[in-house]
Amino acid sequence: MTNETTYLENLLNNRKVVRNYKKTSLEDTKLKNISKFSIKIPTAGFSRGIEILNTFDVKKIKNVSKIFNEDNFIKDGKSPWISNSLALFFILLNEEAYHHRYSKNDKTNAVNSKDWDVPYWYVDAGAAMMNCILLIEEKELSSGFMGLHNIDRKKIHEEFKIPDTYQIIGMITAGVEDSNTDISKNKHNKKKLIHNEFFSR
Repeated sequence: MTNETTYLENLLNNRKVVRNYKKTSLEDTKLKNISKFSIKIPTAGFSRGIEILNTFDVKKIKNVSKIFNEDNFIKDGKSPWISNSLALFFILLNEEAYHHRYSKNDKTNAVNSKDWDVPYWYVDAGAAMMNCILLIEEKELSSGFMGLHNIDRKKIHEEFKIPDTYQIIGMITAGVEDSNTDISKNKHNKKKLIHNEFFSR
């Protein structure tokens, strides 16, 4: 019997958020199935309310970088990130799909989806996000995640013709890490995150 870690354990152990990419190109085929497998997630009641929009178009990626005000970050001495991405993946939420599913007869005894203390659509979106990140890492590329706080969401909707009834949960980037860039890392105090049998500090 060995103590060797599995492929997935190694992938998770070495995964990191990267926000500085080299300017490079890659055949779309290497990433074409990312969305297809990212969406292989359990959804509450099989509502299927999580969708993914991807783009490999250089011009669209550049437009997105401008919407995210990347130029201001570059002026502050930070490296290009979004504009050097090989692909972008947007996690989309169709909340109405959940309410529609939980209005069906077989869900009459379930808690109304509008009364959930934890909205399961966010749980499902997180599962799709993690799938996407790990699939990108499996391709030996780097990944990053960006929410849309302080971003003009309407411009993203317009750029990709996303219906207003959908909420964009966030954006995942895929690229090649620029290891020559000096990135200062924030050092956090180690905090106990695993609790065995009972909660302990």
